Amino acid sequence: MVTKIKKLKALIFFRVLITYILLAAFLIYTEKFTVLLYPQLLSYLAAFIFFITIVYILLLKHIKRIFKIFVYLQIFVDIISIIFLIMITGGIDSWFSFLLLVNIIGFGIILGQKSVLYVASISSIAYGIAIELQFYKVIPVPFSDTLRSVDFFYNIFANITAMFLIAYLNRHLIIGLEKTSETLQKTQNSFRDLHAFHKEVLENIPSGLAYTDIEGQILLLNRSGEQITGYKKEDAYNFKIMDIFHFITYPITTGHFKGTFAENDSNQIIEMNISTHLDENNISIGYVFTFTDITRVTEMERYMKEKEKLAAIGELSANIAHEIRNPLAALRTSIEMLKEKTEAEGRERKIMEIALREMDRLNRIITDFLIYSNPNPPEFKTILLSQVLKEILSMLNQHVRSNGNIKIKYNLAEQVYIRADENKLKQVFWNLALNAVQAVDFNGEVEISLIQKGGFAKIFFKDNGKGIEPANMVKIFYPFFTTKKDGAGLGLAMVYRIVNEHRGVVNVTSKPGEGASFLVVLPLDPENLSVLEGNNI
Repeated sequence: MVTKIKKLKALIFFRVLITYILLAAFLIYTEKFTVLLYPQLLSYLAAFIFFITIVYILLLKHIKRIFKIFVYLQIFVDIISIIFLIMITGGIDSWFSFLLLVNIIGFGIILGQKSVLYVASISSIAYGIAIELQFYKVIPVPFSDTLRSVDFFYNIFANITAMFLIAYLNRHLIIGLEKTSETLQKTQNSFRDLHAFHKEVLENIPSGLAYTDIEGQILLLNRSGEQITGYKKEDAYNFKIMDIFHFITYPITTGHFKGTFAENDSNQIIEMNISTHLDENNISIGYVFTFTDITRVTEMERYMKEKEKLAAIGELSANIAHEIRNPLAALRTSIEMLKEKTEAEGRERKIMEIALREMDRLNRIITDFLIYSNPNPPEFKTILLSQVLKEILSMLNQHVRSNGNIKIKYNLAEQVYIRADENKLKQVFWNLALNAVQAVDFNGEVEISLIQKGGFAKIFFKDNGKGIEPANMVKIFYPFFTTKKDGAGLGLAMVYRIVNEHRGVVNVTSKPGEGASFLVVLPLDPENLSVLEGNNI
């Protein structure tokens, strides 16, 4: 409908253009025209067409429901106007009978092939009647005395034949145009659907995708690429691929690459494949980049390797502990027997007491480790995590009263439920809280916080102590690794194992001189999942 209205509007302006070209010609050559028997009427006709054109334009906005009626009304008005022009310029001798042919073509384009014959029929009837009325002098338009009735007949016959011939040719042309237009529309729709499909495929693939020219200028970036790089595609088009991924060098080489990409003060590990885009002549015209953020995968691989390493160390240590415990018991028994049977005094007796005391301490360590290596399975039940942490805080406050001016801060989200063994979690939290207190000086600060995010509970233990040396970061969860003078090195190993039993993760971040932060992540109880507002980090 919109297209037909545009065509109709074009026809209206074309009509005005033709009218005023003819009027201008009349004004310029008015004294030389001999066919203009009624020149004043030509001015009236021009004024009428101008007036009716204004009416047409005003009605164009309101004709959607009566479009065909409006077009047929114009057909009748135009045919009458052309017949009027023909008659005032000589009738059978007029030069303007060709305008009826132009009119047939114009309305055929607007109405289509079905209506063009109707326009030709109406035009033929109107022209034939007008010429006949001129012949019988009903219309007072003079004609040459040399013209006979047969001349009028052939004139009418020739013009009517021309009108129907034009109508037929126009109809044939319109049919061809309609078929071509329909085919083109189908092709455009198919192309549009194919383009939309390809665009949706590119936008929804999970890997980042970028395309550049031969110089590396970015020409395409999909949605995953935006998420990985942090660049909107409109901004990325102003850069070369080397400006975003610094591990890519120019000239660009194809293949498989792995590098780091810095975003928001964190390094992402990017795995990338680069391939060449070749044209039909096998000439390189660009490059295709597919890339994936494998940071989490790499972290998971590292985590699994650490887990396997810890498991291997634990198993080996447990075997060693078993081997040590038996001869240790024999040694203790032997020294006790010697102590009872001898009358050792002074230095010898003191040495025996020291040996027995250290054997007892060593036995306790081995016993603790064997408990660590062969733990009782956790007894899971739904617990309120904030309540457990409050009990730990109460114990911690009592402990620090005799340890200087240490400040304990906390921020605990309420209504955070998990499925866990409460006693074992208390052991985890107490170990981490006690380590934090022991890491700070007398004026230090310890902060414990609990938040809920993405289906997980996150518990932080932060201190502003001296921090952990980078070389020790990978070893702090190993059994028997400790930097404390009197430590056994089993506290954090126990924390790691218990958290792992609860399908959780424990991580540590630290900078020397700035303190340390331990993060315990545990899955929420799905039956009591509640999303807390404003506690995200």
